[in-house]
Amino acid sequence: MRLEVRHLELVVAIADCGSLRKAAARLHLTQPAVTTQLKRIEDHLGGALFVRAVDGVRLTPAGADFVQEARVMLTQLVTLQRVTRRNTLSASAPTRLAGIPAYHFGLLVSALKDNVTSRTIKETGTLTALLTTGELDLAVMRRFPGTPLTLPPNVGHRLLTREPLFVGVPECHPCAPHDEIPLEALAEDKWIMPEPDDSGMNAHFARECAKAGFEQRIAHFSSEAHVASTLIRESGAVCPLYPVGGTPPGVARLPVIGNPLVREVVLAWRLDAPVAEEIDDLCEQVAAGYLRLVEESDVYARWWRNGGSEFALLG
Repeated sequence: MRLEVRHLELVVAIADCGSLRKAAARLHLTQPAVTTQLKRIEDHLGGALFVRAVDGVRLTPAGADFVQEARVMLTQLVTLQRVTRRNTLSASAPTRLAGIPAYHFGLLVSALKDNVTSRTIKETGTLTALLTTGELDLAVMRRFPGTPLTLPPNVGHRLLTREPLFVGVPECHPCAPHDEIPLEALAEDKWIMPEPDDSGMNAHFARECAKAGFEQRIAHFSSEAHVASTLIRESGAVCPLYPVGGTPPGVARLPVIGNPLVREVVLAWRLDAPVAEEIDDLCEQVAAGYLRLVEESDVYARWWRNGGSEFALLG
């Protein structure tokens, strides 16, 4: 006989399940069929792969080595199939992009022109899973201090921008006339924060407020910008604001001295995706577009020119 993929899958299934009966159920075979196949494999290899016991089976040293190599080969086979399917697609197949609704996302769509499909997804775990399985080619992700971004080996990543988070306060707030404020100046204020998620943003804010000597008092949770701006004006609460974009009416956008509140915007991509060859060019286009957006935001442009560019552009 000659070893085939189905033989590798059978041995791995037995090792995973710990019994011939459970492996048979997993493979949709009868237990006698699994027993017969295993005996043929062991006879071909010249030794036992498993030791039979009352409660199931255990790998022999030779079996452990066999299973280790079999797993590698099965993984390589899956990769081969995925790459081949990708390569047989039309050269005009669109790049599949997803990510957080940051301005970088729109800039990437523009850089990819019409050859892209996209959707916004905030959850870091979801984006990572879709990249891992090959359902996405590119993703715009966020990383907050204290919450590392863990990506699989088949995914590359690059820092696009390190963004300060400004604070929005009502125009009647005592701090509103200032160009920038210390975080501790907001110790007595109520806060509006987005719903907690797996990005680590809320935990980052809580830690920085604690470092500034106070416990953040969150009165409202909302991830909708228009709701947050209304709450700032009507309730007098304060709220984190991203630096790019216009300031809502009735709200003052203030940088925080020392930039303690920060997020990193990261581009992640599958290393086997055709778009991987374009990453350098795409990042350059996104950087150029982002600088144009900086100049369109008065508060951010002033912060940027006063030494902020060195803080923001690390990559």
